[in-house]
Amino acid sequence: MQDVIFTIAFLALAALVTLLLLTIFTNVLKLWPTPGKGSWQQFVFWPLFRGGLGLTLVYAAWTFFAAPHWHWGMLVSVPLMIIGLAVTVYGYFDLGIENTYGSDQGLVTSGLYAYSRNPQYVASIAAFVGVAITVASWPVAMLCALAIAVYSLMPLAEEPWLEQIYGEQFRVYMRQTPRFINPTTSLTQHRIQ
Repeated sequence: MQDVIFTIAFLALAALVTLLLLTIFTNVLKLWPTPGKGSWQQFVFWPLFRGGLGLTLVYAAWTFFAAPHWHWGMLVSVPLMIIGLAVTVYGYFDLGIENTYGSDQGLVTSGLYAYSRNPQYVASIAAFVGVAITVASWPVAMLCALAIAVYSLMPLAEEPWLEQIYGEQFRVYMRQTPRFINPTTSLTQHRIQ
């Protein structure tokens, strides 16, 4: 059963990475952001996204608890997972649930979004790095790498859409706010007008 979970997670994430690359680099299709409820994109994107990421976490937990191996790296990796999850959830409230799922209910540039255009993606990437380090297994690391690729590609697919929707307001935001993070940006100096 564990092999089946790995295979489904791998195929879902690999398909999602491929479709996101097609979205970014071709005009063949536009998968993300999905154009709305009932669209074919919604019926393709969300099962691949939730299934691939969810099964990655199931596979990682199964692998870890089947033969727990505690190591010093967990002093970093477990906090990464916890903080990553907490920031991701907090980001839902900053951005709003509808915007989180690809709606165009207003450009959010405050809160976490004043410091990163994609704080939920950054936090999720950190969490998956934490999972990979904690479990310390090549198959889990492979799935986590695919999950990180998904979160790294999603902003590249979103940005042209956001620029089309919000125009100059988004272009100003892009100039003032890093796509992921900029460790040299002072928390007090950053305000979007």
